[in-house]
Amino acid sequence: MNHKLILIIFVILLLLGMVPFSFTATSEPYIFGWLPFPLLYWWILMIINLIFVLWVAKKFTDSVKRRRNDE
Repeated sequence: MNHKLILIIFVILLLLGMVPFSFTATSEPYIFGWLPFPLLYWWILMIINLIFVLWVAKKFTDSVKRRRNDE
């Protein structure tokens, strides 16, 4: 597994979730007239986090399978 890449992506996603940005301070502007932009940002961030977790899990299972085949 490429631990450095996983660590870098994890730190970036963690910082994106932790650091308060100016556009997350208010509920304006609204996207499609009903969806606050900060909420859209958090939803997109959660989808990216889910994809990252699934990718890391796949890399982990692939490395375990490779290790078992080598034995």
